[in-house]
Amino acid sequence: MKQSIWIVFAVGCTLTCCTGAFDEMNRNPNAINEINPQLLLPKMQYEVINANAYEYQRGENLFANQYCQWVANTAPYFNSDRYEYNSEWVTIGYWSPFYTYVLKEFLDIRRMTETHPEYEEMYHIARIVAAIGTARTTDLFGDVPYSEASRGIDQCKYDSQKDIYYAILKELREATEALSAGFNTGQLKYGASDFYYNGDVEAWIRLGNSLRLRYALRIAFIDPGKAKEEGEAALAQPMMTHTGDNAYLITSIEDSGHPLFVISNWNEFRMSATLENAYKTLSTVHDPRMECYWGVTEASVALNAPEFKGVLNGLPGDRLPPSNTASSTWGLLWAPTWNSSHVKPVSFAAEYPLYIMCYSEVCFLKAEAGIRGWADAGPVQSNYENGIRASFAEARWNVNPALYSTDDDETYLSTGNVKWNEGADFETKLEKIATQKWIALFPNGTEGWAEVRRTGYPKLTPIERSEDVSINVANGEFIKKLRYVNIERELNETNATSPERNGGKGDGQHVRVWWDTGRYK
Repeated sequence: MKQSIWIVFAVGCTLTCCTGAFDEMNRNPNAINEINPQLLLPKMQYEVINANAYEYQRGENLFANQYCQWVANTAPYFNSDRYEYNSEWVTIGYWSPFYTYVLKEFLDIRRMTETHPEYEEMYHIARIVAAIGTARTTDLFGDVPYSEASRGIDQCKYDSQKDIYYAILKELREATEALSAGFNTGQLKYGASDFYYNGDVEAWIRLGNSLRLRYALRIAFIDPGKAKEEGEAALAQPMMTHTGDNAYLITSIEDSGHPLFVISNWNEFRMSATLENAYKTLSTVHDPRMECYWGVTEASVALNAPEFKGVLNGLPGDRLPPSNTASSTWGLLWAPTWNSSHVKPVSFAAEYPLYIMCYSEVCFLKAEAGIRGWADAGPVQSNYENGIRASFAEARWNVNPALYSTDDDETYLSTGNVKWNEGADFETKLEKIATQKWIALFPNGTEGWAEVRRTGYPKLTPIERSEDVSINVANGEFIKKLRYVNIERELNETNATSPERNGGKGDGQHVRVWWDTGRYK
């Protein structure tokens, strides 16, 4: 049984490079300097995915969810949809959670394991969580502090994204191998303090191997040899095989509910026009997932002509439509009475899994590995279609079956541009796989945005206006990455502002990260 998220209070440095002397001066010599990993893992798991609505809004929703065009801004006081950078939001939503809680807590667990062999199993599980956070951070920013970060080192260096990715793959390989081999000494267990799997080691092994395939494919266009080596090694090991293997947090009413639904009721974003178009036009029938995540517009209900409607990304403030004319997240998952009987939700809280990785994604990863000719990937068409079916099941999580119909499920995946064509070329197949994975990843924005940048699919709609002069939207250009946060540029200036960053391209929202080979403008 999955556990509801709860808050573990932990205090850490908000910077990547903290002064070792400061740590020593502020350490109570009479205090306990070691904490059982059971008390550290929950905070790592909570922060690695932005489970808090405040952080989720300032990270995932104001940036990644908009940049991969799942949602569009409808609030005139927010400009991130037009590529305006806000260092405070990025710090709160992405930078500080990783360096303060995820990486620092992991390093503490690693240090304690050196003298506590009974912590080994817990340490290797923590390695997998830390790898998720590390990949998430470098995917957003490119080169970042890693090998010296959160260690009390002044002016810590920035590692290249290539080196970081090699380290991530090494961490996952070693962690899954150690967990698979077992340990000679009696091991303490996470148990209920493990929010994802309640300490189920086999589940962690499957997740670790599935992540290895995710990150191997992330570098497939830039480093195909390494990608194939790592991907085939992962495919030869146990991976997720059904939706019951999904890694997620359960957000409960006591925890204020799923962060996306909570912030949707602040009336500051709606479904994007790009996502609406994908839902309605890829197949001969509407995508069954649309009604699960989104509600018909209030304005259309008032006219007795209910419809789902999206908003263009990057609109100037004076062109933003009224929020009641576009679809909010009042779908079957979070507001089951809205689409059928048009009764507004009475609570802003809802129980729903906040996904870290799903079986549907693994199916699409295997499908792409298959079209690349990687060993043990399995039949491409079956993996592709099973990914869509699994995504349907994930979108209907805990929804009353009386509220939806499955009649169009097989029609959706067997008609239109969704239908698989074994005779198509590599690029056509990749576009189908990547587009369906983009739909299935919702609302994990950092992954959605990374995959759009990596593959170039789906083909997004150029935004209406850019506040960043380095990005020419009139030429169809898109944002490439997030800029380093101001506090890092001030306190670690030499490293953060070096022109050597990111393969000699420096920093900026127009700069491509290492694995981004320019498959989009």
